[in-house]
Amino acid sequence: MTSDTSHNWGFSGFMPNVDGSVDGDIDGVTDFNGGRFGRLSIDGIATSKGAITADKLTVAGVFTCKDSITAGHLECSGVATIEGDLKAKNCVIDGVVNVIGSRIEADEVRCNGVLSIRGQISADVIRADGFINASEIVGDSISIHSRRSSFFFQLWLKLKETVGAHDRSEVDLIEATTIDLRGVKAREVNGHDVTIGEKCEIERVSATGRLIIDPSAKIGSAESR
Repeated sequence: MTSDTSHNWGFSGFMPNVDGSVDGDIDGVTDFNGGRFGRLSIDGIATSKGAITADKLTVAGVFTCKDSITAGHLECSGVATIEGDLKAKNCVIDGVVNVIGSRIEADEVRCNGVLSIRGQISADVIRADGFINASEIVGDSISIHSRRSSFFFQLWLKLKETVGAHDRSEVDLIEATTIDLRGVKAREVNGHDVTIGEKCEIERVSATGRLIIDPSAKIGSAESR
């Protein structure tokens, strides 16, 4: 794997590992060609022209990947744009992640920041106190409590023209075994045990087990079977 030296300010280089991967630390402005990494840390401004595979990817700066990312662990406290798909075992988002591809696939997603995709998020567990914008979320246990008083609420509003967000999380379809929502707007919510909390607006909600709806939530139709 090689780097593009045409933009290479503050780049500390890639260190090879015995398994053929490399470790990299970027704290300046760098373009590179993607590749296979053990650990990749981005504290500066970086663009990857190709796909990335990494055991651990940490973004504390501004990062754009022109292709897909596959990671064991993804942690973002900065701003990341992924033009392909994202696949990771664990995702921890305290910043902003915008996926332009069609799919996010993970075992677990924890989001205290902003996560946006026009396609599907598929994860066993999703825990969000931040904001999620997606066409579809599918999983086993989904909890989204969007907080308007947070710093990321203000950032969410500033980014809404870019990522299609409004003043709460917006998802077209949510399907999971256990669902707990606050501050979410959705067209359809289907699950076994479903809790719809305050500041939610749901066109249709269906539960095969327990269904709890806050009196302040706006619900078009509700069905419990």
